[in-house]
Amino acid sequence: MIHLGFENLRAEINTFKTDKTEKGALKRGAITNFLSPNPYLFWLSIGGPIVFESLNVNISATVLFILGFYTVLIESKIVITLIVDKSKSIIKSKYYLYILRALGIILILFALIFFKNALRLMGFI
Repeated sequence: MIHLGFENLRAEINTFKTDKTEKGALKRGAITNFLSPNPYLFWLSIGGPIVFESLNVNISATVLFILGFYTVLIESKIVITLIVDKSKSIIKSKYYLYILRALGIILILFALIFFKNALRLMGFI
């Protein structure tokens, strides 16, 4: 966390490239989503049991749950993408840099608090 905080403090506005459109971004995004453990954890711990319980009610409940889940998931990702696309001007502003540096200081403070708590729990202080 300290490293991330210092990275935020050293950030410059001109290091953020928002105009560049890279080829293969959709492919990289799909690979990232495929390799992420979050969907697998969800379906093993929450989604799977819900699907199996809904099979006892009615098959239409299962189909509606899966369709509704993926509809909301995909639409929320589209909305997030649109919000990020519209916020490119904010990323280039000096206010973003101030926010980034303030968050860097907060990260460093949290890291120091966690370190102090760890020393206290281990009996060093």
